[in-house]
Amino acid sequence: MILKNVHVLDVVNEKMIRNIDLSFDDGIINDIGNLSGNDEDYTYEDCYVTPGLIDCHTHIFMEGHADTIGSMNAMTTTDFIVTAISNLEKHLKSGVTTIRDVGGVNYYDLELKKQLHNGNIIGPDLFAAGKIVTMTGGHGHFIGREADGQTEVRKAVREQLKAGADLIKVISSGGVLTPGVDVNAYQFNIDELKAAVEEAHKAGKKICTHCHSTQGIKNSVIAGIDSVEHATLLDKEGAEMMAETQTYMVPTLSAVENIVKKGIEGGIPEYAVKKGKEVYRRHIESFKLAMDYDIPIAMGTDAGTPLNYHGKSSGEILLMIDNGMSVMEALKTSTINGACLIGIEETHGSIEVGKYADCVIYKENPLEMVETILNPLQVIKKGEMIL
Repeated sequence: MILKNVHVLDVVNEKMIRNIDLSFDDGIINDIGNLSGNDEDYTYEDCYVTPGLIDCHTHIFMEGHADTIGSMNAMTTTDFIVTAISNLEKHLKSGVTTIRDVGGVNYYDLELKKQLHNGNIIGPDLFAAGKIVTMTGGHGHFIGREADGQTEVRKAVREQLKAGADLIKVISSGGVLTPGVDVNAYQFNIDELKAAVEEAHKAGKKICTHCHSTQGIKNSVIAGIDSVEHATLLDKEGAEMMAETQTYMVPTLSAVENIVKKGIEGGIPEYAVKKGKEVYRRHIESFKLAMDYDIPIAMGTDAGTPLNYHGKSSGEILLMIDNGMSVMEALKTSTINGACLIGIEETHGSIEVGKYADCVIYKENPLEMVETILNPLQVIKKGEMIL
């Protein structure tokens, strides 16, 4: 298939290539240039083509109900599976062609990945973490694998690897949605985090951590974690450490934004709203600090948390722009940066010959009218038209 006379966003070289043709074959981009040929079925002349978006922080078994924990407690296995299948489709149709799911339920995420691979369901490429690894009573313990001390943490990580996890997710601080834990307090100790990192890395897997707390961020960097999810209470020392080690931040601005803006009136539990309000301003300041220190950033939404719905990843991009990131940088953060974090930059994240034909087509130029990312004209997944 050939897309004729389109404008292609080159996120690697940060420019828009105008009036060019794209050729796809067997799901791969096989040529870019002024090409002969015609495709009568699909004509997007003078439209704008970007790489498919990459959302590095999702929870596909969570629907985005106001009371996330309460709703999950009431869900059956069938509920979880149907919810996840629906959420995967929402992501893909919104222009997200790759996601990380960083905290599944009972390894259903790993089973769904098989179904995606076999073509039985549709959705983005899925990189799944299996169960989160958390301390006893730690954040997310209700869906996670509780472990204490280096030996238990090693075993817990090995269990996820045995189950087929693509990456490991650990918990370095309290969280907003877990009752009775403090977002300011770190949880796993450095020696426990180092044990988790060693087990993940020797298996060739990336490891990410949920972390709000200032000390928890530093502990995570010292331990060698690949990405800090949220990094809500980052300070200058922590920023220097992340910049020096090139530890990624996945800010997930949408999560706290929705909790604070929609609040108790939206049905979100009071304890979660209270904690969200405590960290809201610091979250934004931490994001800006990360930009000031040139910390690598990858886009993630935390979709599935209260009133933070799947298929809305473009809203996270707009939030990053609203808080000081340029449009080009936000689109890089949401494409090639995500691919680099996951470790798939050779095949995903940019429109280049030899990479998967994962693209989004827009009527308007997103660099000039960024709101167009909310309304894709077409989504292409491995060369197949989705919309």
